[in-house]
Amino acid sequence: MPPRRIQFTEDGASQWAGMANLSLVSPDGRHVVELQYQGEPPHGDSYHSASVGGIALPGLFWGCMFAFSSSSRYFVGSWMRQKFERCTAVVDLDAGRYFVLPSYIYDFKVEWPVIVGVGELSRGLEYSFGGSEAWLAT
Repeated sequence: MPPRRIQFTEDGASQWAGMANLSLVSPDGRHVVELQYQGEPPHGDSYHSASVGGIALPGLFWGCMFAFSSSSRYFVGSWMRQKFERCTAVVDLDAGRYFVLPSYIYDFKVEWPVIVGVGELSRGLEYSFGGSEAWLAT
């Protein structure tokens, strides 16, 4: 069965995606993040390996909330370096690098250079990129 395709819009709003193999398409169509279903912990969301253009991204992404910046350059999602932590990672798809936010934001909107928490669980949380972040190579 081919992966389910989800097209993202330029407004930076997050969408839920999980429990299957998925192709997340950036607003302008330049990038497709492929999520390959790997499993589920007891009483939890699915988790997935991820790749872009055939290049594997580090760690695993939760089947959870995802978003792209309006420019399609930045991809944001719930991420784990190791099972079963929860972090929020921002992937710079043009530069091949990623940054893990210091605090987890479950649901968000990308208003670059700010990741804004939305919804009941995340309202009031945000992270503003200032240029001094220590990005890691994908």
